[in-house]
Amino acid sequence: MKNVILIPAYQPDFRLNTLIDELNRALVASVIIVVNDGSKPSCNEVFEKASKQDHVIVLTHDVNQGKGRALKTALEYCQKRNDLDLFVTVDADGQHQTKDIINVLKGAEAYPEALVLGSRSFDESQVPLKSKLGNKITRLITSYLIGQKITDTQTGLRAFGRPAMEKFLKVPGERYEYEMNMLLYCGKLNIPIKEVVIETIYIDDNSASHFNPLLDSIRIYRQILTFSVISLLSTGLDIGVFTLFVYTLKGVDVILYATFIARLISVNFNFLMNKTVVFKSKQQWFEHMWKYYTLALFQMLTSYFLVKSVYTLFEKNVVLIKIAVDITLFLVSYQIQKLVIFRKDSNE
Repeated sequence: MKNVILIPAYQPDFRLNTLIDELNRALVASVIIVVNDGSKPSCNEVFEKASKQDHVIVLTHDVNQGKGRALKTALEYCQKRNDLDLFVTVDADGQHQTKDIINVLKGAEAYPEALVLGSRSFDESQVPLKSKLGNKITRLITSYLIGQKITDTQTGLRAFGRPAMEKFLKVPGERYEYEMNMLLYCGKLNIPIKEVVIETIYIDDNSASHFNPLLDSIRIYRQILTFSVISLLSTGLDIGVFTLFVYTLKGVDVILYATFIARLISVNFNFLMNKTVVFKSKQQWFEHMWKYYTLALFQMLTSYFLVKSVYTLFEKNVVLIKIAVDITLFLVSYQIQKLVIFRKDSNE
């Protein structure tokens, strides 16, 4: 079984060469692929030395294209070779120790169909505050989105077998969002996620990282942020119409009529925006519509039943009750729409 180390590198120093030497001494891999992702000419000496080290292949981007693209370039090279079996992605800045790389590789040998993460602990004192807070937020959101608790969503140390490699090549993303998308797509690609505990190392307060906290975070969370904004607009429309009718309609069951009219208006707006803007699904409208309106009907009836029941019990502000109920239903709705209604085929 031949193992491959994939190292995306942007503006590296000689720690990259030290890492390669350590990997070769430990006989970790048959091939080490380094991708020069459009680094400055001042880094040429590092890459020239790397190209002369044992088992190393250096691939080059003329301009910087992002970590995701660099990983895909390495994977595309591997795809053309049928003699490569296990793949390990490693950062070029020296934050991954050889012993941890070996342990993650062993995890992939045990579970070749899985994505094996080298997971750090973010509770240790040497972890920079921005990294600690960033991971806690990311961990919470990601665990909700994929339905599985993940300790370290930002780790660059990952291993997987050839079947998973073929699937990961189809995952969208060119920059830092690609690694997050790998996690998010594991469910629909039927790739289990395993974790191996590794040592937590931050060199010079992680100053070597090229992660842009604003721009790269926007790329990572674009889908859920867009879904949230559209859902807020839909909810605002729904609650606005509900409020208007609940105080103007006269009848035996005002809550039922107001819920129905408000949801009918907001659900059509929400469907249109989710299909075309959030999930950008290319399937025919009818393939989504019957599933979406079934979900909408379920949500409407559930919302009515819960609002009616809570209001009957406590006789508090009915609009505030509806807001609380619909926030809960929003979380459920996102998962159903992502995993069932607008689920993409692996070749889409």
